Amino acid sequence: MKKMLSIFAAAVIAAVGITGVSAQAASVSAPTFTEQTMTLSASELSDYANEVAVLVNKERSARGLAPLRVLPKLQSAAQRRADEITQKFDHVRPNGASCFSVIEEFGLDYYYIGENIAAGQTSPERVMTAWMNSEGHRNNILDPEFMYIGVGVTQKGNTIYWSQEFLKYIEYSEAYIPKEKEKPKRSGDVNSDGMVDGRDASSILIEYSAASSGKSKLNSEQRKLADVDANGKVDSKDASYVLGFYSYLSAGGRETDITKWI
Repeated sequence: MKKMLSIFAAAVIAAVGITGVSAQAASVSAPTFTEQTMTLSASELSDYANEVAVLVNKERSARGLAPLRVLPKLQSAAQRRADEITQKFDHVRPNGASCFSVIEEFGLDYYYIGENIAAGQTSPERVMTAWMNSEGHRNNILDPEFMYIGVGVTQKGNTIYWSQEFLKYIEYSEAYIPKEKEKPKRSGDVNSDGMVDGRDASSILIEYSAASSGKSKLNSEQRKLADVDANGKVDSKDASYVLGFYSYLSAGGRETDITKWI
């Protein structure tokens, strides 16, 4: 017999300059998003989904909890939900059905289930920070009852949409523990969050000021990323390049390498 506990959390909405945002009611109307990102490829979106699952297990491991395994069918269900919340940002699907009905569409059953959704965060780290700073979402991520996870990520315009589906049921041999993938370092991405933006420009300016007093704030790798014009020093010119590149990306620019854009 199916045993469902509806514990899905309310949706998290991102805002510029806020890493931990408050939860909104699931019935909230579609928000206006102001944080922008470049257009991501299907491969990059898939990598984001894998990274979210990895970060979930890091949070669980830190608390002595068993890791969640990615279940391919649940992953597909989560991807469908990510696509759906671009139309209706809610735990109710565009057709009016419960969010949990998507599970059965992929041939799965369950004893226990949960859902988290979010929109507007521009990286796996940022969306996980938002979820972990919201009690309902955090409870899903750290629930010891769950066995499986599926993560969906999609993009519409400049906004990224995220979903997590959690499941407890029988053992599935095809389920696997996600592995962390090493991310390539991008010039200008001083804080290694996957974006070249105002936060990086701020870090460069702080380093410029600190280094002039002999008190560097960045390690050698960060300094190399900060020196976007490769002239051997980190200064205000590098910060200016980063801000200009971020404006270019926000306006729909396609070049993703700041060293080629300069």
